[in-house]
Amino acid sequence: MKKMLKKYWEGKYSLAQSFWIGCVVVPIVLTIPLFPGLMSDANTVSQGLALFTIFYWGLLFFANMFLFYGAFKSAIIYIENKKKKKQGAIWGRLAQIFIVLGALSVFAQYILQLTG
Repeated sequence: MKKMLKKYWEGKYSLAQSFWIGCVVVPIVLTIPLFPGLMSDANTVSQGLALFTIFYWGLLFFANMFLFYGAFKSAIIYIENKKKKKQGAIWGRLAQIFIVLGALSVFAQYILQLTG
């Protein structure tokens, strides 16, 4: 597991894997444990569920940043490899744009939740 995380952090997975799995599928799967807390009325939720939700919410933030960083690094490597082969790197650039937009969206959602 440690090798897999290190490989992801260094951007050594393909752009398709790091973007679609790391920035789309995994974040969706990681939010599933939050559904009971999100669907409950704040006045009726147990203290344990509230604490779990707060802790998991923070953990999820750092997991998302890890996933975005690894995918962005993978996009950089993809672009470099395409340039060496004198090929177009549009998918790498588009991935970088969507990753940055995704990270900004996560930041905005967390700020709205904290202030709101």
